Amino acid sequence: MKNSQTRQSPIPNPQSLSWLSYFSLVIGISIVLFANVALAQIPSDRDGLLNAEGMGQGKYAEMNGYPGPKHVIDLAGKLKLTDDQRKSVQKFYDDMASRAKELGKQIVGIEKELNDAYAQGLVSEKSVINDCEEIGRLRGKLRAVHLTAHMKTKAVLN
Repeated sequence: MKNSQTRQSPIPNPQSLSWLSYFSLVIGISIVLFANVALAQIPSDRDGLLNAEGMGQGKYAEMNGYPGPKHVIDLAGKLKLTDDQRKSVQKFYDDMASRAKELGKQIVGIEKELNDAYAQGLVSEKSVINDCEEIGRLRGKLRAVHLTAHMKTKAVLN
């Protein structure tokens, strides 16, 4: 590069922009930032809750020899399950998934209400405490649904 030539930064200098160009740049950046906030999942594990994904709920069971029904179904051929075992484990999984999806839907609903209350400035200490306690209670029930499915699965395999 010759000394007489200088590289220009891809970021425009605000002093060299017209008022309209500067305003357009600020609006564009604002839209991008707002879109990122608007697309954020409330709660962050929303998809997993709504789809009955384990998300580590059965980790204690798995670490101690209690396999999850989904894993057993996936490995049914290698495990050489009988038809009765396969049907039982499938039922455990279907029941667990149904209950987990319902609980997940309730959790997501309360989390959204809590977020919306903050966004609208409609929160009180009591409402926050109540919502958080209910979310905790439901998450506890969800974990129990996953852990008991592991227990039932192990019992069928023995």
